[in-house]
Amino acid sequence: MRKQTKLSVQWFYDSLERGESDIVDFKEQLEDKNVFGKSYNNFAPNYEEMARDVVAFANKKGGFICLGVVDKTKEINKSFVYTDDKIFDLIKQVQDRTRPSITLIPHKLTVEEVPLLILEIPFSRQMHSTSRGEYLVRSNNGNKIIEPHEMAAIMSEKNLIVFDQKTWFVTDWQDANRVQNLFNKIKTARADSPLLKTDIREFNDTLTLEKEEQGTLLPTTTGILLTGNNKALKEIPYSEIKYVRYNSDGGYQPFEWKGNLIEIADGCFAQLKSEIQRKELSFGLFHEFIEDYSEVVLRELLINAIVHRDYSRQQIIEIRKYPSYLEFESPGLFPDGVDETNYLRKTNSRNPNIMDVFRSIKYAEKAGSGFDKIFTDLLSKGKKLPSPIVTETSIIFRVDADIYSDKLIELSLQYKQMEGKDMDMERLLVMNEIINRKKASFSELEAAPFISKLQLHKILENLQELEFVETTGRTSGLRYILHKTKRSSTAEKIKYSQLKKQKRARQKEAILRYLDEIGSITNSEARQLLQLTDRNTSHVSKLFREMLDNGDIEKMSKDGDNKNSYRRKR
Repeated sequence: MRKQTKLSVQWFYDSLERGESDIVDFKEQLEDKNVFGKSYNNFAPNYEEMARDVVAFANKKGGFICLGVVDKTKEINKSFVYTDDKIFDLIKQVQDRTRPSITLIPHKLTVEEVPLLILEIPFSRQMHSTSRGEYLVRSNNGNKIIEPHEMAAIMSEKNLIVFDQKTWFVTDWQDANRVQNLFNKIKTARADSPLLKTDIREFNDTLTLEKEEQGTLLPTTTGILLTGNNKALKEIPYSEIKYVRYNSDGGYQPFEWKGNLIEIADGCFAQLKSEIQRKELSFGLFHEFIEDYSEVVLRELLINAIVHRDYSRQQIIEIRKYPSYLEFESPGLFPDGVDETNYLRKTNSRNPNIMDVFRSIKYAEKAGSGFDKIFTDLLSKGKKLPSPIVTETSIIFRVDADIYSDKLIELSLQYKQMEGKDMDMERLLVMNEIINRKKASFSELEAAPFISKLQLHKILENLQELEFVETTGRTSGLRYILHKTKRSSTAEKIKYSQLKKQKRARQKEAILRYLDEIGSITNSEARQLLQLTDRNTSHVSKLFREMLDNGDIEKMSKDGDNKNSYRRKR
């Protein structure tokens, strides 16, 4: 976490934009009328809660508590004030309430003319608890109690998280040309970046390329992998990518890149990109070129393998390309809290320093965004989602070259024409599930992998308004199907007709059961029974006419179609 002690206003605004996370927490103030702001009639110093937060951060990767920021709105608390005495007292109170004792590092930062206080919780190789014996760990934007069976895994994970900060006893380790290349890439990505230090020592310290230990400056794993010379890179000989392209005739061609992470990323991506093949597909008025593997998918899977691999394992990254699919194998298992079912929604950076540098040169973006891009690109082009395979020592991500859903491509193009923008990942996931299932209940969609439960209602309403999906059935039998206007083939239209006939048959059966129990029914009562709106008056009238023609019911009055009463035919 050393890099983040070089705080800047830009760093703070970036943190505000991202919101609370596994390394950042916001607090408007402490609930003490003599500390940081507001006055309370019934108050108590909130040091116990502060100690819990500090323990949770220390047991993860370290972090920052930003005092003077409103939690929910992320606005600056204009009335926030503090004194040096209060800072000293706060640090002492936290020390007294943590086991082993944790010392906070205060940073002062003025934002919008308000002096804020940012407390840095250093990463620790130890497991900490509160003075009450609570072991906690930071989880996304909150704290969770560590269960006994999780203790060993978290202790192991703590070692993995900081391997990119491990120091190496190597002298004359840095390559000046690679330092300049990294500096230029950061400057090109963002000319005003606070990381751009002209002094080499300050540049190394800001990016945690080296650390001082016992009075000696030593390179970190990050430093060697990004700016180390060839002699230093021999300390990490397994920083390598091996790519093998297998041909349909049984032959193969190998490629290798070793050493500096930026260089191997550039070299490997250039080779993969040069092999992209495209074909043109037609969908009525639409013509679309579809790649076997798009640049987006190749880049994101490659960068994911590089920045999230376990550099403590003496394995290399392997990429294998077969005639119909591609595999990326990265050393190390999923980090704590992440698995093959939730890797889209959850993230836990194994190499935070390497990830920070790759973000600074725009080879990577915010945590978790890589798979968002991969999912969106694959689905919009009718491809299957990546299928992760977990081995004893690695994670393999496989992507297929073949298109399996022309319909999803067509709908993506129609959506872009209608809305003027690409269909987002959340809608693509829902549409993909409905297309695959033919018809799907809400609970089935809710239980489907990766679909957001919180957004599902809103997404379905929007897709219905746009006439991409519609419903069939009622109450517990309600299902979502592809809208009739989006069914182009004869087979699809026949399937749609069959689904609608099934729906009408169930509605008629419900009306007959109601008549058996109640004796009579009107159009209004039928709409309530079938859970239909007033807009469905004509639909119910058609049902009655069909039932009259079939001899199932008869009229009891003649006050007009919509006011008639009906009963079972005697």
